[in-house]
Amino acid sequence: MRLFLSLAAVVAMTASAQAGCWGSKVSSCCSAPCASSCSPCGASSCDSGCGSSSCGGGCEVASCGTWETVQKTVLVPQMVTETRTVTVNVPVQEQRQGTRTVCKTVYDSVEQTYTVKVPVTEERQGTKTVCKTVTEAQEQTYTVMVPVTEERQGTKTVCKTVTEPKEETYTVMVPHTEQRTGTRTVCHTVPVQKTRTVCQDQGHWEERAVETCASSCGGCGDSCGSSCGGCGDSCGSSCGGCAPAPCATTKVWVPNMVQTEVAYTCYEQQTSQETYTYNVTVCKPETKTRTVNVCRQVSEQVPYTYHVTVCKPETKTRTVHVCRQVSEQVPYTYTVTSCRDEQRTRTVQVARQVTEQVPYTYTVTVCKPETKEVQVQVCKMVEQVVETKVYHPAAPSCGGCGDSCGAPACGSSCGAPACGSCH
Repeated sequence: MRLFLSLAAVVAMTASAQAGCWGSKVSSCCSAPCASSCSPCGASSCDSGCGSSSCGGGCEVASCGTWETVQKTVLVPQMVTETRTVTVNVPVQEQRQGTRTVCKTVYDSVEQTYTVKVPVTEERQGTKTVCKTVTEAQEQTYTVMVPVTEERQGTKTVCKTVTEPKEETYTVMVPHTEQRTGTRTVCHTVPVQKTRTVCQDQGHWEERAVETCASSCGGCGDSCGSSCGGCGDSCGSSCGGCAPAPCATTKVWVPNMVQTEVAYTCYEQQTSQETYTYNVTVCKPETKTRTVNVCRQVSEQVPYTYHVTVCKPETKTRTVHVCRQVSEQVPYTYTVTSCRDEQRTRTVQVARQVTEQVPYTYTVTVCKPETKEVQVQVCKMVEQVVETKVYHPAAPSCGGCGDSCGAPACGSSCGAPACGSCH
């Protein structure tokens, strides 16, 4: 990218340098030397930049300049796709052999002696005490409660509700409207006179003389020849005798900026305090009297009859069977299991760890260089033929080179013809 920008900058500098030379040639005379095919020495060829001496001043008159199409070769940056060979690292997997230490469990047979408890059953004789239940008939006296209903008299207290009128005093809040006075802030819009400084253009128009630089030859019609020196009889005379046209006047505005103070009115917000009256509702307590009915409870003794069930004791006799426990010694045989020690031998497998070298295969990734062809974008400067127009101004006679007509001197570096090429 940097190479492309550098080449573009070089091409731009070369083009600007060439355009500066050609531009100097064109600007030395008129911007449009030949106005039309009918009047190759148009008014613009003598009006702009040539001066009144271009057609009869102190130099010999030459023919109009010509445009020439020139082909030039320039370098243009162009992106080109090229195939290049590059070396890249390609990952490749390889199989390798190695050994590692592995722990293995090995079982050894070991004979060991152990003691066990062996159960042995024995029969034994003994006596035990047994309780027997013996039933006996027995006469028993008991008392029962017999319910008896009795009627009784009594009194009970009854509450009655009695209503009595009672006068009571209560307080109510009565609203009253009061008038109060307060102050508030009021905002008013007030006009204020201010001044500001403004700039005014108090200029005037002036008439100024402008040199038109036109000649009588420049006004020749279609009957004039292609060169100023070859005007026909219809022009009145040859270009050598043409007289300059008088200068014209034009109006020009001469500015005069004057700062003046201008008064203007603006509105500002001003605040003021004013007194106003407002109403406030205030609640005041007021005592009143009213008569209300008050209820109260009055107790009263009332006689009544009620029935009561009373249990009275009564003695009765009955025969019951009474059980009692009698102990008795009874012989019996029982079995007893006892354990005795017995030595035995057994073979057990005992595990132990043994290290062993075991070969194994593993995969590794190795980067190997490999050549590949890739497509890349390359900026190259390509020659290109372009067409451009070059203006060749008319060359003065050999005796008048380098005068005030504005033509380049003989043998100048911008493309003017040499003295030998004067017509």
